[in-house]
Amino acid sequence: MEHVIGAGTFVVVAYCVMHSLPTDEVVHSAACRLRANLAAPGLSRAVACYFCEPNFAGMTFSELGLNPPFEFTADDLLAVSLLDITWRPQVVRTLLVTHKEQLSRLLADIPADLDLWDADNGTLRQIDFMWDVLTSIEGIGTASATKLLARKRPRLCPISDNLVIKAVDVPGRTWDVLRTLLLDQDARAGVEALRPAQAAQVSLLRILDVAIWVSHSRSAAAQALREEAGMPLF
Repeated sequence: MEHVIGAGTFVVVAYCVMHSLPTDEVVHSAACRLRANLAAPGLSRAVACYFCEPNFAGMTFSELGLNPPFEFTADDLLAVSLLDITWRPQVVRTLLVTHKEQLSRLLADIPADLDLWDADNGTLRQIDFMWDVLTSIEGIGTASATKLLARKRPRLCPISDNLVIKAVDVPGRTWDVLRTLLLDQDARAGVEALRPAQAAQVSLLRILDVAIWVSHSRSAAAQALREEAGMPLF
């Protein structure tokens, strides 16, 4: 299916590609590996530090400013910038001005009150379609698109930037692995057990994303967080 946004010198053409393929043993094994990682010693302390120390995005990513479900706002872009994203001027104009209405119509097709593990294939196709449209805009890549979607649909769209993709280690199947993990009620309970009191209002997907970042990032900030929490360093 082809979808065209806009006219004149700026045209976004996106093809609806279903990236959420059927679960297989590789996906299941990766989900089991991630679940085991959730029991790492000190991880809950590290996640709590992420949400309370001022050097990290913490609750601000979720709570900053206004976040209406069916339109992109300047507050959304500012919140996403806290996760190491820089927006080019033309991208800001595209999202907030020139194609605001068209993008809002696409957002309206994606439920705002649904969890990833409860989503049906039709909903996943709508997310795939929105993803294709966003990444067709010059200046929006994998990291910026996935973090923007996570801001707009925090219960439904997990962050799947390069770090998460590498941690999952099943190329092209990152969302399948995360969804398979969270389809397991015990695994969801394991993620929930990592939630600190400061993060009572954030989505389970956000807790999982922070846990993956803490466990796998080689940045100096993550290393310091692991050291503070008594986790193994690498």
